[in-house]
This record gives sequence, structure tokens and C-alpha cells, in this order.
Amino acid sequence: MDEHSNEYIGILYVLPQSHVFELHTSVHGEATTITGSLSQQLAQQFATAVPGGGGMIDPCQIALRPRRVEVVTRELHERHRAPRKMHFLTRVFDVEEQGRPVPMSTV
Repeated sequence: MDEHSNEYIGILYVLPQSHVFELHTSVHGEATTITGSLSQQLAQQFATAVPGGGGMIDPCQIALRPRRVEVVTRELHERHRAPRKMHFLTRVFDVEEQGRPVPMSTV
């Protein structure tokens, strides 16, 4: 099993109830769709969100603009089977940066 992490920028669609995502991005200049599962931590953040406002991440608002995300890819190599890839969405950077407190300047 090989595992590596990549950052992508693209339009992200999330179904929090089924813990799946779809990311429309470009890889090496070609349009690509990456599908996979949400990590457990990210799934909990989506589960605590209230649609339309409040909460950590609102799945209704996430697809409105391109997002910078981190996706972990696992390649499984099994005997007598073709290799397969599994993708896991681990971070949504833009949402995390909006939630950080801004330090107040000293006057």
C-alpha cells in the first residue's frame, strides 16, 4: 500500500450524510474529477454544521467557489488484482482560514 497527499484547487461537492466528495479540478492541464470519502475528522465537522448558517463547515456553501483542499491517495496492490486508488478528503484550507481569529493590532 502506497499513500501520498496532494493539494488541489477546484470546485468541491460534498454529501455529508454519505461521507463522500467530488472534486472538479485540473491535473497537468487536463480537467479531472476526483471522487472519494471524507476523513473522519472532516465528516464530524460537516455533521455539526447547520445548513444555511452556523457550524464549522456548511456543505451548502462549499461549492459556491473554488476551494484549496488536501486529498490523501492510497494505492492498494493486491495479489492477482489490478491496483486500485482510494481518495480521502482530509482538509478544506479556505474554510479553516476563515474560521481563525484575526489578531487585533495594538493601539
